[in-house]
This record gives sequence, C-alpha cells and structure tokens, in this order.
Amino acid sequence: MKKGIIILIIILIIAIVPIMLIISKYKAERNEVNKFNLEFEQYKDKTIYGTNIGSLINYAINNNEKYNIEKDQEGIYIDDDKYCMRIEIKMVSSEDEEKIITYAMETISSLGTQRFVKNFNVLYFKCVDINYNSYGRVNKLVFELIS
Repeated sequence: MKKGIIILIIILIIAIVPIMLIISKYKAERNEVNKFNLEFEQYKDKTIYGTNIGSLINYAINNNEKYNIEKDQEGIYIDDDKYCMRIEIKMVSSEDEEKIITYAMETISSLGTQRFVKNFNVLYFKCVDINYNSYGRVNKLVFELIS
C-alpha cells in the first residue's frame, strides 16, 4: 500500500513539475513583452519632438539588429512576427500639400538620423497608431508630423 502511494506521489510530481515550468516560462515571456510594450505604449496619442523620434528610430534599429532581423533588397526589415520593430513617419509632401508621404525608419536612418533630428528636432509628431504582432508585442509605431 505504501509503495502504491509513493509511486502515485512520484508520478504526480513528475507530471506537475513540467507544467509548472511551462507556466513559469510563459509568465516570464509575458512579463518581458509587457515591459517592452510599456516603453512604446506611452507614446500613443501623445505629441513628441523630432529628437524623440530619432531616439526611437535608433532604439528600433538596435532591437532589430539584436534579434538579427533580415532586410529585403530595399534595406527594409522583414517582419518576423516576433521581434521585428518598425517606425513610420507620415509627413505632408513639400511639392503637393494634398499628398501625405510615409517614410520608413530605414529610409530616415540611411539618410542619417542625426540629419533628421537636426531638421525636425523642435517640430511636433503625434503617435497615431500602434500595431502588435501575434505575440502581443508592439511591432510598429506610426507618427505624423503635426507642426
């Protein structure tokens, strides 16, 4: 009888330990995603300076490089639906004020983020959209020039 109880207890422990490890891993991943998201969700519907946009672009590029996100032939990061981070800037065209042009962060970076900051440092941008991937992680911020 005692052997049967001991065997049952061992089987329960063997079954419960992996489940607890899976739950613990899931919670740790969710906490990491939530921490990452908090860094970007603070910008939703907020107005920030061009200098902040430059910092966000650098952060997003560093994030993509950290996770070895591949680029397409045009130098745009390919969304891996897990770690890829993108930032887009919408501005009115200087030639046609009716036309809105969207610039990818890679375009701004290739022209020089410092140059962008120098030209747009005191102008205001508003975060008009935040997108999430299938893991619930922020993967794109869209800013619009408002002044």
